[in-house]
Amino acid sequence: MAQERRISFRWEKSNYMGYVEKEYENAYLVVVSDPSPDMVEKYTNRMVISKKSCQETE
Repeated sequence: MAQERRISFRWEKSNYMGYVEKEYENAYLVVVSDPSPDMVEKYTNRMVISKKSCQETE
């Protein structure tokens, strides 16, 4: 199994971390590690994030 790519991103003035579940041409499907209650309710802790908004972490 391939190693998960961990990324960080900013959403609604807060920083979040997660791992890439699927990569698209200009975006990632990210599973958020510690989602806010609003994220869980609206997005079930998975979000599509623009590649421009993400930074890879180790």
